[in-house]
Order: sequence, then C-alpha cells, then structure tokens
Amino acid sequence: MKHLFIAFFLSVLPIFGKAQTEFQFFDESNESIVGIKLTVLSLDEGILFRGISDDFGKLSWEHSLHKEQVQLVAKMSGFKTMDTLVFIQSEMDFIMESDALDQEEVIVTAQYGTSTTEKSVHRVKVIDRTKMDAMGAVNLKDVLTNELGVRLAQDNILGSSMTLQGISGENVKILIDGVPVVGRLDGNIDLSQINLQEIERIEIVEGPLSVNYGTNALAGVINLISKKPNHNKLSGSAMKYYESTGHFNVTGNLDFGGKHWGAGISGGRNFFDGWHTSHQPFKNPIPIADSNRFMSWKPKEQLFGGLYLQRNKAGWMIRYKAQFFNEFILNRGYPRPPYQETAFDDTYNTRRIDNSLNIKKKVGKAAITKHTFAYNRYDRIKNTYFVDLTTLDQSITANSTDHDTSVFDQWIFRGSYARSMDSAKINFEVGYDVLIESAEGKRILKGRQEQGDFALFTSAQYRPIESLVIRPGLRYAYNTTYKTPVLPSLNLKWEFAKNWNFRTSYARGFRAPGIKELYFEFVDINHNIVGSDSLSAENSHNLLASFHHDWTKNATSIQTEIGGFYNSINNRISLAAVSGTEFTYVNIGAFKSNGVRISTKIQRKNLTFNVGGAFIGRASDLVSNNLINTFIYYPEVQSSAIYTIKKKGTSVSFFYKYQGELPSFSINENDEVEQVITEDYHLLDLTFSQRIWKDRLKLTVGSKNLLNVTQIVSAASSGVAHSATSNSISVGTGRSYFASLKLQLSKKIKNKKP
Repeated sequence: MKHLFIAFFLSVLPIFGKAQTEFQFFDESNESIVGIKLTVLSLDEGILFRGISDDFGKLSWEHSLHKEQVQLVAKMSGFKTMDTLVFIQSEMDFIMESDALDQEEVIVTAQYGTSTTEKSVHRVKVIDRTKMDAMGAVNLKDVLTNELGVRLAQDNILGSSMTLQGISGENVKILIDGVPVVGRLDGNIDLSQINLQEIERIEIVEGPLSVNYGTNALAGVINLISKKPNHNKLSGSAMKYYESTGHFNVTGNLDFGGKHWGAGISGGRNFFDGWHTSHQPFKNPIPIADSNRFMSWKPKEQLFGGLYLQRNKAGWMIRYKAQFFNEFILNRGYPRPPYQETAFDDTYNTRRIDNSLNIKKKVGKAAITKHTFAYNRYDRIKNTYFVDLTTLDQSITANSTDHDTSVFDQWIFRGSYARSMDSAKINFEVGYDVLIESAEGKRILKGRQEQGDFALFTSAQYRPIESLVIRPGLRYAYNTTYKTPVLPSLNLKWEFAKNWNFRTSYARGFRAPGIKELYFEFVDINHNIVGSDSLSAENSHNLLASFHHDWTKNATSIQTEIGGFYNSINNRISLAAVSGTEFTYVNIGAFKSNGVRISTKIQRKNLTFNVGGAFIGRASDLVSNNLINTFIYYPEVQSSAIYTIKKKGTSVSFFYKYQGELPSFSINENDEVEQVITEDYHLLDLTFSQRIWKDRLKLTVGSKNLLNVTQIVSAASSGVAHSATSNSISVGTGRSYFASLKLQLSKKIKNKKP
C-alpha cells in the first residue's frame, strides 16, 4: 500500500509542480533590449504566454513544467521579427537581428507604459545615442543645436537657454528620468549644465503636457532617459575629449548587471579655459595681467558624479539614483586705470544634488503602477574679489550687493496606476503629483519662502475602431500660494490609410509664478525690485496638427511629416515699473505663436539622412496693444546625415542648421515703436569616427562651427524709426576642431547554478 501511494504521488506531482522560464533578449552588440513583445504559443492549444521585456531585457514565464516544443514570436521595432520553435528551458537567451528600415523608437514620456513613436498619440521626437556620439555632444545645449524648432541663446554668465515653438525656455520642462531639473535663473535652465555622459536617449514632446507634468510644461517637455545596466554583464568605459577652443574633458563609468541586480558609478570633469574673439585655434593668450585677461566666454570647470542601484524581480523594478554637480565660473575683469595693476573679478559657484527613487510594479497582465520620490537641491553663490595683479593677492569686496547666495530645493512625490493593453478598447491612467519647493537667500522676502502644489491627474485612451485613438485628459491641483487652473487636454490619432497617420490635439497649459517672482526683495540705493504674492498663473491654449507618412521599398525607407501649431498665452508675468524707480512682477500682456514645419527622414542601408524646414511666427502686446495680432516670422532649416560602414566600424556625419533673421519690436529713445532685426546665421559641423580593437576603442574627430560664426548683430531695421543702438549677441566660439577617444570594456558574467 505504501509503495502504491508513493507511485501515485510521483505520478501526479507534475500536475501541481510549477516551473519558471526566464527569457533574455540582446541586440547584436550584446546590449539588453527593453520592450521586446514575446508570445509563446503551443502547437496545439494556442497562446500560452505574452509579455514585454523589462529594463534588463528580461521577462519571466511561470508554467506547469511545459516539456513540449513551443513556438516563440518576438517583435520589436528596429529588429527583425523572431519566429522559432524551441524546447523550454529554465533560462533562454536570444540575440535579435537589427532591421535598418524599421527604426520605430521606444518612448516613455507621457505614456502609460513603454510605447513607440508610431503608437503614441503624442508627437514624440527621439534623439538617440548614435546621434549624440556622432555630434561629439557633451551637454544638452550641444545636441539641441541641430534640432528643428529649437532656437538657442547664449549668456556667458547665466549659460544657454532655448525657445520651443517660439516660446521662451521658462515654459519648457526639462526632466531627467521623469524628475524635473531644479535651478532656473531668469526662468531658464542652463542647458550646458546638463551632461550627457549617462544618457541613453532624449525624448522631446512639443506642445503642453501640463496635464501630465504640471507647471513649466506649457511649450513642451524634454525628457533625458538614463542608460540601464545589462543583464549578467560587467562593463566600464573611459573617455577623453579635447577641443581647440580650450575644452579638456574626461569621464568614466563602471556598470554591473546581475540576474536581478544592477549598479553603476560614474564621474567626470569638464574644463574650459575661456575664449575671446582674439583667440586662434590651438593657441592660448600669453599675457594674463593685462586687457587679455578678460574673456567674452568665461573660464569654467565642471565636476560631476553619480551612482545608481537597481533591483528587478517578480515584476518589481526599484531604482535609486544620486547625482552631484559642481560648476565654477571665473569672470576676470579689465585692469583698472590709471596703472592697470588691479581688477575686480566675479566668481559663480553652482552646486546641484539630485536624489531619486523610482518604483515600478506590474499588476496583472496589463497594468502597471509607477512611483517617483525625489529630492533636488540647487545652490548658487556669487562673490566679487578685488585682485592685485602684481602680487595676485585677492580679497572679497565689502559691498554686500556684490555678493549673493541663492538656494532652491524641491521634494517630488509622483505616482500613477495605468492599464495598457493593445487589444483593449479603453486604457486609462490615474495619478497624483506633489511638488514642495522652497527658496532661500537675502533677496528673498524674510530670507526663505516655500510653496506646495498638490495635484491629481487622469486620462483615458479610447479606441472605437482599430485605426482611431482618442485620449482626453484632466488635471486638478491645489497650490498654497495662488489659484491653479483646471487643465483639460484632448489628443487624437487616426490612421486614415495604410502608412498614413494624422495627429491633432487641443490642450491647456500653464506656468506658475516662481518663488522669485512672488517673494523677490532687492532694495538699496540703486535698486527697488520686489515680488508680488498676488500673481496669477500664466495660462495658454494650444492647437497641434500633423500628417505622417511612411514609405518603404526594398532597402529604402522614407518618413515625411507636415505639421503646424498655434499657441495663445494670457496673464504673462513680466517685470514692470509701478511708480518712479519701483519695479515689481505683474500679470500683463499676452503672447501668441504659430508655425508650420515639414521634415523628411530617408534611410537606405548604411545611410540616415534628415532634412526639414520651419516657419515660426510670434506676436505680443508687451510693446503695444496694437501688436497682439501682428505676427512676425522667422525661418529655420535643418539637415543631417550619418553614413556608417558597420563591418569596418566607420561613420561619417554632418549637421547643418540655418537660423533665419529674428524680428521683434521695441521702444526707442523717442518712445516710438521700431522693429529690431537679429541677423541670421548658419551652423555646420562635420565628424568622423572609427572603431578599433574589436569595438573596444572609438576615435571621433571633427570640426564644429565650420563657418566660423562668433557673434551676430541685433539692430533696428531700415525703413522704420531709426535707432543709434545695436547689440552684438554671442553665438559660438568660432571654428573649432575636436577629438575624443573612448575605451569601452565588458565581460559577460555567468550565473552560478546550484
């Protein structure tokens, strides 16, 4: 009887036994692939399992000791579909073959989960690592130089700023892994402070995303996505960068990816010894204690580092990341008459500390919950020194207005629950977004102020028919210092014919008054500037529409897009004189912008070619109420090409951008309205890269700003009220030559099996 019981138990054990298979997907460079859609099918019973690979390129299937042969179908944009018959094992690794004509990028910004540019109801532009490397881009400013619809401005103290859709950068939200970058000066984030060392791709969404991300997303969102660790792989890299205008950079990183763990550390130093129009390539000025000590582009040093720790298991992804950034800028003054032996020097020291914790959890087969908790701090210290140029002794000046310390910090608590299933007619997302920020400084009322913003947001994605997607959204918030508007949005995507897509949207956007605008206080013998706690939020209406067409034949793919936009912004916040010499921030004036754009991307075997043009107009009543409907336009043209010989590891690239004449209105000394024209200019870069030693070494050389643009002039145009004044605006440091050498080593780690 005992033996019969044991035999029966052993015979039924497989029925109750459970096994788990872990699938892992890699590309041809042995890098893990996120977003692979895998289907496991029985040869008799149909679908057994469906799943999407995670940040390690992994997905797990729990099954009842399945021993029969099954069919695996793996799909991913940019790769050829894998369709094969296999016997299931506990661990299965696959290498996906790339498809040059199917380069649909994976995106996460404003998506319910991982999606693609083709499926998204938003128009999302992706800048991948290939383009960043081909450009020799060091920071965000470098890579945006070649983007259509983006216009950059340079302040050699405050740094680089931008406009998007003709709207200033204070209305563009910049995120790193979904966390807003803190530290706006005059409303703008310094783009040159955002290094690209650990960035995998950049996602740009034009138009308001205020429903998703709240304030400052009125013109759009730029989201920088960090690299993820590779499963069972130890890798490290080091890079040295030199540019003839005085840039000397060095960076390095080390990453480890285990079965369920990932960790990494990185760091670097960017050094710039300053530049003046008198400088020649590869030559530094010899004297320092005379008029040549003044630089139009200030000497700068950046030190930065970071680490992360990531855990993936049982549908959970938990990732902690910490980053540190320190920048020192030295503004040497002109020697003082009559003997030229002393000078005043200004120093600007900026520090950023960023901490974030991201948690994702799969809920069932089609839902995901995501939570982000972050603390970010920004310090900026400005000091002035009296320098003896004969002894080089220096002492801090006694005038208190020469010095300033500003501290900004923010706490972020953000989470959402989303259901996303391709076959479902209705998917949805609900979430919360809490932002608590503060500012400290002697020019802030009472030395410190803070405000809190508490928001709920939701959206639904309805697919009444296979070719049509409708996505309404809504955000409601409570703010501790001002009344927040209710924000609706409506997006539509319609595939009205094969390979033809139409997208359109209406959205409300807003920009909250910053703490500086609310509580600024700078009163002395020369200044009387105060904030206003009665400010309202700027608000906007935005309309977008675009047509997209894909054409593929043999080895050629052509993607063409035509689109347009319209923005209307009310309650703009500006600094205005209220009485005599007293200035304060007020809600005054309106602003409008519109534009059209057309772009084409051609891919043929080893060549990727882009060309596009835009025509953007702006109107404002800030100068005169009669000008609110008087649009003045400027053109843009952008082009780039990357030609790669994969077998030899060689690539050649060029990047071109034309910025047309920029008109605007101003009031001259006779209180007359005049039109001011900022000159047009052309930017052209050329690069060459070569991989050697089995792809372990990569050498990139090239020339930036080949047309040698340094400054442009902004002056009153002829035919209108005359003005004797004109301004020179910095654009670049002239023609330069650069070289970078990157060493990358990696080793596959085998799991120890019991």
